[in-house]
Parts: sequence; C-alpha cells; structure tokens
Amino acid sequence: MGLDELNQFGLLEEKIESLISLVGSLNEEKATLERNVHGREKKIGSLTKEIETLEIDRDVIRKRIAALLEKIKEFTV
Repeated sequence: MGLDELNQFGLLEEKIESLISLVGSLNEEKATLERNVHGREKKIGSLTKEIETLEIDRDVIRKRIAALLEKIKEFTV
C-alpha cells in the first residue's frame, strides 16, 4: 500500500467520522423536534377542548337570553 493510498484511506476515515457525527447531531435534533411536536399536540388538544367548552357555554347563554327576551316580549304585549 503506497503513501497516496494511505492518505486516501485517512481522508475516507475523516469523512466517515464526520458523517457519524452529523448523523448523531441529526438524531438529537430529531428527538428534540419530536418532543416539541408532542408538546404542541397536547396544547392543541387542550385548546380544542377549551373551545368546545366555550361553544357549549355560548349556546347555553344564547338560549337563556332568548328565553329572557321572550319573557320581556310577553310582558310588554
């Protein structure tokens, strides 16, 4: 094996080590992003439930107001 071949082998080793490091970094970033997504999905679920509750409350209030308006209408006629 000549000096040039050893140099090429050394370069190959460096590139492989660099790729291994990059893959490790990307795996860490992926894990972080997955945690972020999971947290946001939980937040979306919570906000969706809150919206549903507010819509139910709004409907109840709307019905109560309609009933009060009917009572007022009956009283003034």
